[in-house]
Amino acid sequence: MKRISCISIIDDDQLFQYSIKKVLQSTDIIDNILQFRDGEAALNYLLKNKDNAAMLPEIIFLDLHMPLMDGWEFLEEFTSNTAVAKKTTIYICTSSIDHTNQERFKSYNKLSGYIIKPIRKNEIYELLDNELNSSYAAISPNIVLG
Repeated sequence: MKRISCISIIDDDQLFQYSIKKVLQSTDIIDNILQFRDGEAALNYLLKNKDNAAMLPEIIFLDLHMPLMDGWEFLEEFTSNTAVAKKTTIYICTSSIDHTNQERFKSYNKLSGYIIKPIRKNEIYELLDNELNSSYAAISPNIVLG
């Protein structure tokens, strides 16, 4: 069975962090889940471990609105650092339905999806299945793929 070695959740909402972590753990296909409350802490961790692929997430769930460093600031810093040792798939997870954010999302070729909260369990399962099988056939309408 295919596995995902590491996923990161970057979001200041503790309830979202808790609930998505529980859903991810229930799949029993993820070895490690990293959690960060802001983009700055996440970026510091990623840059510190950029040469150690085993310590880096394969998938990041990224909120846009956070203190210290928001999701857009994180993306600017993360995407400008090309020395990261592992390809990372990034999904924006936000409650924002602002069309400006959705248009801005399209300008980042490293983003894989824009997901409107609340995210349902079956959407997470579907997303993980698509990541493992590299097929985007039947993804939820709540997820806009990049």
